[in-house]
Amino acid sequence: MKPRLIEKARHELKIEYQGEGHAFCNFLRKTLLEMPSVEFAGYNIDHPLLSSPIVTIRTKKRQANVVLRESLETMLARTEEFRKKFNQSVSDHSVD
Repeated sequence: MKPRLIEKARHELKIEYQGEGHAFCNFLRKTLLEMPSVEFAGYNIDHPLLSSPIVTIRTKKRQANVVLRESLETMLARTEEFRKKFNQSVSDHSVD
């Protein structure tokens, strides 16, 4: 993943995520929209084979970059929780 800042304002960010697709962007968008300070979160991929997604975040009162950082930390915690539960499930059902 290679993020590139396209536009930055106090309450809005546009970031291009080179090398990413719908999975990461949709996870980010959904996580952002759970936050009460987010007014808008979405992404666009002009062409799935030739373009990188551009994520747009607009916040109500809080700084967009702070909200983005919190959202990414939430995503990391969720993936760690999933990994732990998955590994536990696999070890509980392993065939000896």
